[in-house]
Amino acid sequence: MLEQTAEVVKAAADGIWVKAVEPAGCGTCGGQGCSSRRIAELFQRTPRHFLVDCDLSLSPGDRVVVGIVRGSVLRSAWRAYGLPLALMLAGALLAQAVWPGDGPALAGMLLGGAVGWLVARGGRTARPVVLRRESDTLFHMKKG
Repeated sequence: MLEQTAEVVKAAADGIWVKAVEPAGCGTCGGQGCSSRRIAELFQRTPRHFLVDCDLSLSPGDRVVVGIVRGSVLRSAWRAYGLPLALMLAGALLAQAVWPGDGPALAGMLLGGAVGWLVARGGRTARPVVLRRESDTLFHMKKG
């Protein structure tokens, strides 16, 4: 299971809204932030909020560990990108085989892409779940 620390933003009827908490980093850059993080900040200035399933009683500001089943991200990416692309190509090839020419191939590609988009939107994705509250005691080192 893939895990990420998150902060509760608000509660909803069907789960809670959280925003990801960035880790402190490895310290190689002296606390300035690595270049890949700075590039990402150019495109995304505001934090994104995600709806997750939760059975715990939480309030805004609580820190939790959110998990998602390993492999579900790949399956969702395939459904969102791979399936429409495959159906676009299949539609273009099928139309080209039945009616030779660029026009029918383009029409078959558009039709296949539309069907792929509809199929991709129709499925249900695996939503992340709150696994546990983040415990501050995990980060304190014991002497001895």
